[in-house]
This record gives sequence, structure tokens and C-alpha cells, in this order.
Amino acid sequence: MERTIKSDLDSSTVSIGTRKSAASKVKISVEVCLEHFTCPETLTDPVHCPSCDMKTPTRKQHTFAKLPKILCLHLKRFDASSNKKTVDPVSFPAHGLDMGSHLPHWCEVIQGRETDINAVDKSNSSPKVLYDLFATVNHTGTLHQGHYVSNVKVNSQWYHCNDAIVTQSGEGNGEREVLRSEGAYMLFYVRR
Repeated sequence: MERTIKSDLDSSTVSIGTRKSAASKVKISVEVCLEHFTCPETLTDPVHCPSCDMKTPTRKQHTFAKLPKILCLHLKRFDASSNKKTVDPVSFPAHGLDMGSHLPHWCEVIQGRETDINAVDKSNSSPKVLYDLFATVNHTGTLHQGHYVSNVKVNSQWYHCNDAIVTQSGEGNGEREVLRSEGAYMLFYVRR
């Protein structure tokens, strides 16, 4: 018998991992990070089951109980085991981040059909809960020292904020520059 423990997150701030092969410099997407974060995982230690009075394999799964108006995604940019900063590039959408498939009901529906997070097409079964990017916080430097800057969207124009200096983020409305910037650490989305 296998049991499942669910952890419904009702927070507007979520930390999601960016782990992947150290040798690879291919960008992973924030959507893949979210899939990894909400994918069921088997706990290493069996849990006592009161029904059968035995220790059984148990799975846990993070889901979002309620999605907020403002969603703050914190990318884990450190590796505690090696005590180093993770610099793997992560791509993220400026428009249309769909969080509907991460609600508890839709995770359960998908879990029953498929276990490979890369092979699952949740778009046909879950509601669309769309978010648009409006700010980022980026970090340059090491785990122990560095500098934070931010990019903020105001009236369709992106601005780069570096201490007291505020400039337009790039050509046009600056969106391309923001999406290409290195060291994204926090992503701020607003619900449509």
C-alpha cells in the first residue's frame, strides 16, 4: 500500500529549485522548475499506516491551495551540499505563465494518468490561470557576496534599477533585455 501526503501551499512566495547537470549550460524553464516542484516524490523513510498497521512507502506532493493576485517565485540559487551559488540559466515567460495545472485537483488528475513530468500535457485538462511578469530581482556575485539589481515594468516599459540609478532596460520596451538577463533570483507575476 502506498500513501500520499499532500502539501497545499497558500503562500504567494514559493522557492523552486533549479537543479540540473553541472556540465549543462542549456537553459531550463521556470515551467519545468514548477513541474519538478509539484511532482509527487516518494519519501525515503516508510510511514506507519494505521489501516494495515505496517510501515508503507509514502509519497508527498506540493500543490497550490489558492493562487494569489501577485505571485513571487524565488529561484533557489544555492547548493547547500557544495556551499556554492548555482548559476544555471533559467528561462521565464514575460506573458502567460499558466499556473492552473498546479492546483491540487489538477495535479491529482494528472498524477493518476502519467508520472513523467516531461511527457505530461496538462493544457487539455486544467483551467488557465495566467500570470504576466512585472518585475525581477537579479543577483551577481558569489554565495557570500554580490550585488542585487531589479527590473520593473511600468506602463509597458521595463526599467533597470541599480541602487540609485534607474535606466530603461534596453531597446524598445526593454522586455528582451530583461528576459536575457543573467542571475534572475526572484520573479514577480501579476494575475490577469
